[in-house]
Amino acid sequence: MTPADSCEATPLLEPRDGIPEVINDQICEAVKILRNFSGPFAIDTERAMGIRYSNRAYLIQIKRTGSPIFLIDPVGIETKLNDLGVVLQDEWILHAADQDLPCLAELGLLPAKVFDTEIAGLLLGFERVSLQAMVAEVLNFALAKEHSSADWSQRPIGSEMRAYAALDVDVLHELKAELVPLLENSGRLSWLEQECEEVRLRKPNPPKKQPWRKAARQAGIRDRRALAMVEQLWQTRDELACKRDVAPSKVLPSKVLAELALRKPRSRSDVLNSSLLRSRIRMKDAPRWWDSIDRAWHLADSELPERHFYEERDPFPPLKRWQNLDPEAAERWTQLRAAVLTHADELGIRQDILLKPAIQKLTAWTGWSSPTQLEDLLAEQGARPWQIEQTAPIIFATVHN
Repeated sequence: MTPADSCEATPLLEPRDGIPEVINDQICEAVKILRNFSGPFAIDTERAMGIRYSNRAYLIQIKRTGSPIFLIDPVGIETKLNDLGVVLQDEWILHAADQDLPCLAELGLLPAKVFDTEIAGLLLGFERVSLQAMVAEVLNFALAKEHSSADWSQRPIGSEMRAYAALDVDVLHELKAELVPLLENSGRLSWLEQECEEVRLRKPNPPKKQPWRKAARQAGIRDRRALAMVEQLWQTRDELACKRDVAPSKVLPSKVLAELALRKPRSRSDVLNSSLLRSRIRMKDAPRWWDSIDRAWHLADSELPERHFYEERDPFPPLKRWQNLDPEAAERWTQLRAAVLTHADELGIRQDILLKPAIQKLTAWTGWSSPTQLEDLLAEQGARPWQIEQTAPIIFATVHN
């Protein structure tokens, strides 16, 4: 389904029209220029995940066919982006749109339509779907990616980082132009349109009620008092991270936080002298860590967290228990899973792209009695029409054979 292997890709180290400067207060001039061009916008963002507390955009890259590339620093001009938002109400070409759309939506920037080149690659069966891999395979250009983990909140942004950021949008129009015929010839353009619309309209996941549970599980903590300490330490860490605008892991890694709770310090000196807090950065917060632990010590037994928390439990039991709980569901799962895997292999795409494993499991566990009921069940779980069309007939035929 993918293009034939090409010769060694040509390095593309900077945009072909030169490296743009970063603009901020000059946003009105950029809007005027973009308004003079037509067609979809190639858009990307740079954030500072793992460095800063928020997931906000620290740089927005925009290019329209024939237009210059604009690198926009949105920090401090958030209230001046209304005109840009009006101009951008057209199709956007992005790579991994689900990563960029939330932080752009925070700024009031919303697309009328999305074309996601990563999704296109997945639906076409590309083995590698990173932007650099697809650009190399389809356009025969080698993009440098050494700044992918850079701190984009820092100013000024040097020329190498600006070149890196601009290249991400410099090639998107050309990449789309090559991918569309491949999608049309394979009959999968409508698949892409459905997937992109789902991404465009997707609501953000609600925050987890007890996000500290994962760290506690990984540390093997079962004692309820120690669980309370993890919870208190987690809340304090989050407050410090938010106040300092740094990633929580920069304040105290989750593994260290859980290990500290596992030891159940009895006094302030136990915390101050802990080998887990030997670094100067960690030591400065030691009094705050003790205050958190002390709060947990003073909780009544009835106030302690339960050992188990089931908020995120799937609406079906673990697979290993299906045979005992519902042998018919276990048999449905075996047959359904095999049918989806086989058909995904025939289509040349990953089985999780054809139908999410969670949907496969819930469908097998729930069961159905007719093709219509099966289709309705898949739709209720979020399967797109193309996925239902591709999977419902083979699932029904296989399981009811």
